Amino acid sequence: MKTLQLVFAAGTNATSTLTIANPKDSLTLDEVKAAAAKIQPIMVTRSGAEYTGFKKAVIVSTTEEELV
Repeated sequence: MKTLQLVFAAGTNATSTLTIANPKDSLTLDEVKAAAAKIQPIMVTRSGAEYTGFKKAVIVSTTEEELV
């Protein structure tokens, strides 16, 4: 399984991560930055802090193995 993690600056000296399941394989950093720019103005953290900037994007791949 793959997830896309968007990391934003939030408040003072804090970050917040938005995780999106199953991102498309051909995703580029420019596409992610464009989407992050649309998401950022409407997002706030649980404590009420606004997202103040996009920091980075990370694709996380995990594998699952059932124990038998």
